[in-house]
Amino acid sequence: MTVRVLLGTGDHELAVRLRAQVAELADVEVVGVESGSAELLAVAASPQDLDVVLVDELIGPQPAHDLARDLGLRAPHVASVLLSPRVDEESLARALEAGARGVMPRRPSLDELTARLTGAAEWSRGMRRWLAAGPRAEAGARGRVVALAGAKGGTGTTTLAVQLALAAARRRTVCLVDMDLQCGDVPSYLDLTHRRSIVDLVGVADALTGQLLADALYVHAGGPHVLLAPAEGEQAEDVTSLAARRVLGVLRSRYDVVLVDCGTFMTEGSVTAVELADTVALTVTPDLPCLRAAKRMTRLWARLQVRKPEDVVPVLTRLDRRSEIQPDFAARVLGAAPAKATVPPAFRALERAINDDAVARVDDEGYRRAVARLGVELGVLPEDAP
Repeated sequence: MTVRVLLGTGDHELAVRLRAQVAELADVEVVGVESGSAELLAVAASPQDLDVVLVDELIGPQPAHDLARDLGLRAPHVASVLLSPRVDEESLARALEAGARGVMPRRPSLDELTARLTGAAEWSRGMRRWLAAGPRAEAGARGRVVALAGAKGGTGTTTLAVQLALAAARRRTVCLVDMDLQCGDVPSYLDLTHRRSIVDLVGVADALTGQLLADALYVHAGGPHVLLAPAEGEQAEDVTSLAARRVLGVLRSRYDVVLVDCGTFMTEGSVTAVELADTVALTVTPDLPCLRAAKRMTRLWARLQVRKPEDVVPVLTRLDRRSEIQPDFAARVLGAAPAKATVPPAFRALERAINDDAVARVDDEGYRRAVARLGVELGVLPEDAP
């Protein structure tokens, strides 16, 4: 099926160069070039079979990021990709906040152009099918997806995700997904060696079978099945929103509980997990910098329209009676009540368990009970869990 691309730029030289590059690609065509933002928006929102809109950041008169936001509202099934003079973490974050599906240099290589157009077109067609199917397309799914993210580094997100997975695996079928795609550290906690990862499922996400899934999963001795993040952080961009949606959908249909460690840095894959999850827990330590980081994170999700702040459960970690900040004060700063179950520090017990490769046997009864209480509150463990 041909990928249909609309180009928005007032730079004639850029338009000619991109047209020439696209002409070298199989099954891709430029259906038109618009030099102004108003004209581009009108064409993209018209009823036609369009997959991708390439938006030059230098287009006018409307700023490119505002234009991308309007494209998302007027044509939600069309993927927009920004052509930027500079491609870095900041420009990617701004593009995602505006609703674009990615960023590409104004002078892309042929490989860059192919990869970005293919990924964006896959997302567009998947979104079109999802919109046609309606909001209850996944009504038959039986599993519960719980995403855990950290307000900032060092809040214990991965530790908590691993402990919840081990606790839940005693009672239910559980899959732990490491969606911290750039810095995933689950292998260190569970003593796993990278062999395969979620990246191996991206190319077969359209026809994901039980056998393909089984080949990519690890079965930990403690019970949970584990899907790892890529060993090379630069592969994070390979896990598109559409691929993450399909993988998590299949896992949801096969497991009672799917726990997703999203880390602290948002990628397409982790943002998709936050959007799809039945429950999102945001780990926060009892200090003002972390509480403020939590507010920034929830506001980011709100701007991306993936999760409302009131639908996020803050979880206080490393909290004890001596902490200067207690749950009632944290609630006032966050503007939301944290989970009733809080997680104590247990530094030495966790250090011994991790260093001795015995994460399933943390020698701290208070910590284990706190994890169990939190598991019940998040719907990971049954009500009668000890």
